Amino acid sequence: MFSSLIIPALATQRHRGARRHAFAYGIGAAGYALGLALSALLDAPSGAVIVWALAGCAIAGAAALRPGTADT
Repeated sequence: MFSSLIIPALATQRHRGARRHAFAYGIGAAGYALGLALSALLDAPSGAVIVWALAGCAIAGAAALRPGTADT
């Protein structure tokens, strides 16, 4: 899935190094888990629900994990 590579990378573009990789993996894992769970609950197509869940997790993660906000 193309979105599996692009969405977490876009969400963490302001971070650098190992921290960026950790955040991206976390956003990707959360998006897939949430997408699969919602797909099963709603009896909806998995691919589309996973993409939407990845996008939602990326938006939430980018807002919550802005550089400089966690240190204050």
